[in-house]
Amino acid sequence: MPDRVTSQLDPFSPEFRADPYAAYEELRGLGKVVYLEKHDIWCVHHYDTCQQVLTDYETFSNAGGGGIKNYFKEKPWRKPSIILEVDPPEHTRTRTVLSRALSPRVLRQIRDRFEVDAARMVAEAGAKGEIEGVSELTRPYPLKVFPDSVGLADADRDNLLIYGTMVFGAFGPTVPWYEEYMETHKDVPEWIIARCQRDALAEGGIGQMIYAAADEGKITEEEAMMLVRTFLSAGVDTTVDSIGLCLRALAEHPDQYAKLREDPSLARNAFEEATRYDSSSQSIFRTTLTECEVAGQKIGANEKVMCFLGSASRDGAHFEDPDAFDITRKIKGQIGYGVGIHGCVGQMFARLEAECFFQAFAQQIESVEVTGPTELRMHPGLRGLTKLPLKLTPKAA
Repeated sequence: MPDRVTSQLDPFSPEFRADPYAAYEELRGLGKVVYLEKHDIWCVHHYDTCQQVLTDYETFSNAGGGGIKNYFKEKPWRKPSIILEVDPPEHTRTRTVLSRALSPRVLRQIRDRFEVDAARMVAEAGAKGEIEGVSELTRPYPLKVFPDSVGLADADRDNLLIYGTMVFGAFGPTVPWYEEYMETHKDVPEWIIARCQRDALAEGGIGQMIYAAADEGKITEEEAMMLVRTFLSAGVDTTVDSIGLCLRALAEHPDQYAKLREDPSLARNAFEEATRYDSSSQSIFRTTLTECEVAGQKIGANEKVMCFLGSASRDGAHFEDPDAFDITRKIKGQIGYGVGIHGCVGQMFARLEAECFFQAFAQQIESVEVTGPTELRMHPGLRGLTKLPLKLTPKAA
């Protein structure tokens, strides 16, 4: 197709992942739709085209898989999610069940527990003064409050992070590290399934609420287990990464942290702005069901389209001064969690966790600074920190 705009950029390379924003600027300059020759895929990277692709599920299907592999052509490594990797009408039925379990009423009920755990963990970190932020704060907090809310037992919760790497590591082309990782942790998927069974979940948790829908005949017992599995796989890594990236952004912008410290009620908006500014979910795929057209570019049926959410969130046509981090920004049309019927199923849960965390942080910590090099995880899937050295100065009593 000589009329297409092409690029040699590799979105799965370490260089791209280390600094995707320079690459996004290059892609946006090339045009609305670009063909990435190295991987035989299309990509969209402006706000309007990402919106178009992500909201038109009748043309751009999620059933083909959220990663580069085309599930219409090859079998996935696990049974596909019955909410993330299906389209209506199947999606509508299962999404309704999960939405009820994550209702505003349920979130209000668990907020107090989130606030207590956040306050305690921030106090413990502040007392240490210098910490490694990921392992000592931004990872332990979601790994406690989220599984607690689902009703998961305390033991071996690190397996949730391992399973998340299995899921999100499949986002890109299969490479040796991933094959080795899958072999090393081959027992973890069975562990996950066992923990998603009805009798393994505590009464009163979200897991049991999902199983209640099976008792009402809205879903089957197996579907209930798979919805719990989906929720667990989607609700830990993304929140760990998002809170970590937000904390780094605040530490690197002391003027913005000062605003939050003076007004902790800005916590929700600060997290929203951080998700726009440097999102954990940088991209997602859709698969075309028919021949279609995006911004004048014809795309054939059964082709992969990569939506760069991180680029859309820096699109100056939609966001004023998009490269600035401003926690008072009036954000319109946040796209960091995806958009449309397949937007992140746990996004309100993540927002609540983060709001409680950053309110507690602002109430207790006078200043925060990065004391050394930070490190990013370099494998495909989510963008997140593996190292965040921090100095915390608690407020005077």
